[in-house]
Amino acid sequence: MGMNEDIKTEIKMLLLKKCWTQEKLAQELGKRLNKKYTGNNLTKKLRTETIQYREIKLIADILGFDIEFKDRDLK
Repeated sequence: MGMNEDIKTEIKMLLLKKCWTQEKLAQELGKRLNKKYTGNNLTKKLRTETIQYREIKLIADILGFDIEFKDRDLK
């Protein structure tokens, strides 16, 4: 993902790769965090970029992705 892409776009791209909807992702987040999540709540968090990092890590886990930090100086 490029530096100019926002989190909303990145999550949407991941959802497309896995053929998931935001609603399905919201339901799974709700199950794992034991709280109510809706597609609208998730959309708002992504649009306003107020989603927490732990939620991003959980989204990656749910969708089967790893988050990796790479040292740019080692290229």
